[in-house]
Amino acid sequence: MKVKKIAEVRSKYKEPVGPDEMKKNRSIIEVEEEYLDGLDKIEDYEYLQILFYFHKSEGYDLISKRRKGSERGLFTSRSPRRPTPIGITTVELLKREGNKLHVYGLDAIDGTPVIDIKPYASFMDQPTLSLQKKTPRYRINKLIRYQNLHDLLLKTGELHGHYCPFLALGVLAAADALKRLVAENDGMEDLLAVVESNSCFSDGIQYVAGTTFGNNSIIYRDFGKTAVTFVKRKNSSENLRYYLKDPDFIEREYPEAAELFKKVIAERRGSKKEQQKMKELWQQIAFEIIEADPDKYFKIEENAEIKLPDYAPIFADAECSKCGERLMAAKAVQKDDKVLCRDCAESSYYQLDGSGIVEK
Repeated sequence: MKVKKIAEVRSKYKEPVGPDEMKKNRSIIEVEEEYLDGLDKIEDYEYLQILFYFHKSEGYDLISKRRKGSERGLFTSRSPRRPTPIGITTVELLKREGNKLHVYGLDAIDGTPVIDIKPYASFMDQPTLSLQKKTPRYRINKLIRYQNLHDLLLKTGELHGHYCPFLALGVLAAADALKRLVAENDGMEDLLAVVESNSCFSDGIQYVAGTTFGNNSIIYRDFGKTAVTFVKRKNSSENLRYYLKDPDFIEREYPEAAELFKKVIAERRGSKKEQQKMKELWQQIAFEIIEADPDKYFKIEENAEIKLPDYAPIFADAECSKCGERLMAAKAVQKDDKVLCRDCAESSYYQLDGSGIVEK
């Protein structure tokens, strides 16, 4: 019988501890280059079975006392002391980076030789698509649960169009808050985000927390602060407010990026080459930010006093007498005994744009 090592475990545990403790942490399985092609399409699977060799195990007892409970037979336990010292564990695949598989739930120490990797068959009958149909934010919830901020930022970039420091700060705050509040948003106005600026920061909040203008779970307060409060409507005293405590950190820590921002964005006079350089630096800074602890950037306040609006009302419809278009009756204007939309009535209205909320 010939057994080959195909990979090696990278873990914070250098010596054996209880398997339950190890399973609560993330590990990396680093596959050897000669077997790299064998990982093709492995991202299609949520769960994997990892076979590994207990390289520090010596000898065995067929009956012995376990860590918990009374004596029992070896083959009714997961003891590493076995005639053939091989372990098997089902793990959740978090992401793949080249030859590195980031997994959750592996009870193997650093340096453990891996001898095989297999998709977990029972989960192959439950495609991710069906899970996402049942829970639309299934993938995002999973990334939040394991604090995979790298992939959250990648996905948020699809909404925002580019990567930048304040987008990353929004991702960082939202991912931390939802994990600490043990909250999963279903878009029914039970989890709210009260944002205090309409900047790139707000897009990070909307995507990761799922609190959007469309589902009425984002509340905009035109304070001009890089700050947000996450709150559960049914228990508004249980909330977290994140305030950027050093708004000038980019100028201090990334002077080249700050200078390019001033020229390209603030003054609108940068060349295409400078625009591209700024985007490259922004991307670099964004992916550095999400690797940090949230309290590096934020003052985090628990259980802040906050007043919330009621659930969004359902308005009756009206029809503009001039253009014939339907609108919310509450937004209609009575003029010369006619019901008009604000556009046809040439009436004032509020607009949210880059300046904040302005009256037009």
